[in-house]
Amino acid sequence: MIQAYYLPPGGGPSAALTGKNQILETFRRKEGLLWVDMESPTSEETNFLADGFEFHPVAVEACREVTSQPLVHGFDDYLFMVIHAVNIQTHGATVDTLEVDIFWGKTFVLTYHQVPVKSLTEMRDLCEKDGERLLSRGAAFFMHAVVDKIIDNFTPTLNRLECMLEELEIQIFRDPTDKLLHQLLDLKQTVLYLGRVASAQRDVVGRLVRGEFGPVTKQAMAYWLEAYDHLLRMVYTIENQRDIITTARETYMSVVTNRTNAVIKVLTIIATVFMPITFIASLYGMNFKFMPEINWKWGYPAVMALMVVITAWMVWFFRRRKWI
Repeated sequence: MIQAYYLPPGGGPSAALTGKNQILETFRRKEGLLWVDMESPTSEETNFLADGFEFHPVAVEACREVTSQPLVHGFDDYLFMVIHAVNIQTHGATVDTLEVDIFWGKTFVLTYHQVPVKSLTEMRDLCEKDGERLLSRGAAFFMHAVVDKIIDNFTPTLNRLECMLEELEIQIFRDPTDKLLHQLLDLKQTVLYLGRVASAQRDVVGRLVRGEFGPVTKQAMAYWLEAYDHLLRMVYTIENQRDIITTARETYMSVVTNRTNAVIKVLTIIATVFMPITFIASLYGMNFKFMPEINWKWGYPAVMALMVVITAWMVWFFRRRKWI
């Protein structure tokens, strides 16, 4: 699906373009501002990037790959960017990202994504309602709006992960099961992945802010600095969550170790209490013929009393030493 919105030079109402020929004709005029959004494109539509728009083959090949890391490359009169948007369809500790490829020139912006992206759907809705306001300030401002929308949609996912982490921290002290440990490990893998994506996108926007490429105007720079600060905060949040997960895992191991030690302590006390009793029972269980106590009338009650006295004394001793 290809959707395009065009704002003519000098302002005026924006128009939605239909058909490849009309889009390509408007693109070649290089005036006003044209936004082309290619969602779930076919192979033929993907080839149109090179055959129609004449973008560099390296950039077009990167569009075909769905594993590209966030990056930015400068070509003759446009930039090629790869930005990742969060997949809001994911639940639990698993989080996926969706690649968005962007071609950005002075008079056009083309976004390419192989699956629907919530941020771009919202941008299309805004263009339908008030495209003139959104496109009138130029490509740099419009690109900031796109990238900022993508960054903002990471916030609900990070908040969800933070809530999950808080619940896991409470469960660590209530019931530290193996399932809980697996959830912590899954959460750690997710946070590490998001950290890599966020750091790469911070570097991409950082290169734009440092003025390595021309399309960012001085008027738009303040807005891009705001997006860069947003990415910095997101990276710090993810790093903080990663540290909390590491601490939670260490706490889990400590709680499990303490519970194991408590069990071993109880078993050790029981074994220690029964040790002298077992010795007495073993002593009088020997089958020797001449044992003075064997034929004694009070032998059995005396041995039982001795066992009770020894057990009571050991329990008293352990309590006095605060071992139990």
